[in-house]
Amino acid sequence: MSRLTVGDTAPPLALPGTDGAIVRLDAAGHDATVVVFTANGCPYARAWHDRVQEVVRDYGTRGVAVLQVTSNDESDHPEDSVEGMRQRVAAGEVAGPFLRDAEQVVARAYGATATPEVFVIDRHGTVRYHGAPDGDHDDPGQRARWLRDALEDVLAEREVARPITSPAGCSIKWRVELRWWAGCPTRDRAAHVLREVLADLGRDEVAVVEREVRTRDEAQRLGFPGSPTFAVGGRDLFSTAAPPALTCRLYSRPDGRSSPLPDTADLAAALREALVRPWELPGWVDFRTHSARPSRNTID
Repeated sequence: MSRLTVGDTAPPLALPGTDGAIVRLDAAGHDATVVVFTANGCPYARAWHDRVQEVVRDYGTRGVAVLQVTSNDESDHPEDSVEGMRQRVAAGEVAGPFLRDAEQVVARAYGATATPEVFVIDRHGTVRYHGAPDGDHDDPGQRARWLRDALEDVLAEREVARPITSPAGCSIKWRVELRWWAGCPTRDRAAHVLREVLADLGRDEVAVVEREVRTRDEAQRLGFPGSPTFAVGGRDLFSTAAPPALTCRLYSRPDGRSSPLPDTADLAAALREALVRPWELPGWVDFRTHSARPSRNTID
């Protein structure tokens, strides 16, 4: 899986706000756009929250749009449901569009791993900054300085002096969708294997949702190539050229044989990549210690 980085074109974004109205990324309509993946319960996102709202207010008159997106699975994080979001809006805690990525499609498309995680996009739709709002969630005096510096550079049509920092915060709380069709007998075994592999990876906290695909139209809409299919953020974990269909799926195994289930090592590798946490990214740096060593004590 390739992750969005500086210089890439930002993927389309069309998500509902707390009032149900769809908000779209409109890079050409603004001098700069900021996409912030956030969460209502994450202590890091809450620590940076007011600084991000100040950016919304300070730059709103300068042609900058700030889109704040919650993508966490709400089964264990109901505070990130639309109702939880509405409560914060009603309390006057959020400035600007507050969008719900319930299917986690946008987080997956952007390759986001953390809350908060910031992307600054110029009027041409190009990502110009990616990373954290500033260098310390515990220091309000930093005022989202890295984000502000990036915006000043983009608005002045300069190269961004600090285009990349390590995303820092809580990990995005993903779910894995097991898509199945009743005409295949593999559902129960696939569910067992999936949960077993997640346990082996130490990722028992990841929600598993079993979704029955019943019609050809639904198969077409989901890009469902057969049962069982494993998906994160709307994307099949195993790319295939097979057309959408209500059929039984076959997976290639390392020994060249075909099987109704993927090899467990292949499934583990695909899950590890799709569910990666920020501190597991290559080259990740805890910028508070200037250390490239992962630290579970600093980020959850």
